[in-house]
Amino acid sequence: MKQTIQRIGCLRPPMPWHKPRVADSANGDNVILLHGLWRSLWAMDPMARYLNSEGYRTINIPYPSFRKDISALMEQVLQEIEQHTDPAQPIHFVTHSLGGILTRHLLSSIPNDRLGCLVMLAPPNRGSEIVDWLENHPALLALLGPSGKRLARKQLNIPPLDSHLASAVIMGDRHPIPFFQKLLDEKNDGIVSVRDGRLDGLTCFEVVHSDHTMIASDPNVMQMTLNFLRSGQTSP
Repeated sequence: MKQTIQRIGCLRPPMPWHKPRVADSANGDNVILLHGLWRSLWAMDPMARYLNSEGYRTINIPYPSFRKDISALMEQVLQEIEQHTDPAQPIHFVTHSLGGILTRHLLSSIPNDRLGCLVMLAPPNRGSEIVDWLENHPALLALLGPSGKRLARKQLNIPPLDSHLASAVIMGDRHPIPFFQKLLDEKNDGIVSVRDGRLDGLTCFEVVHSDHTMIASDPNVMQMTLNFLRSGQTSP
């Protein structure tokens, strides 16, 4: 009986939150949205709805952030991009946390003539002090999965940004989570230090009064993201 249930379970269709949430728009550019570690597409839904209301075709892609390594996640996301984007329109990326690191790995797989803008929210571009600390606590580190472990500074190996790519980083400096404060710089969002979002080749680098968890749904950040997609600048 147990084996029969397992076989039936394998035939179940994916749950709605395991499939990309696509919102069309007539002749609108494609915007790929990628959430962070241990999050789901719901984390990026407010941003997706907002950008879609402004005329963009949004593809909010869920991925098993703590179950697969970066290479496997790249392959999955690229398949979704190929399946769901309009080939006649540019592809922009709006990401949160680990989603930005994943995007930096897969950018070289997108043809240059299709690449639009990249907006990364709270990305640990220089690695994570928290993951460095967790390396001394293997049981806790295991909860991050193979991709989360790669955020340790000594393991971080990400291709540099193309200088021709319009790219922005928006970091938060509100830190309601006190637990990690001794590991982070004074300016941080509770999870990532502001300085760890910096990256050579960025077009814009901004700091807002938001925390790591809520930055992707912050109205000010959503407006800045829209501005950047439209003009290459976070301000109007």
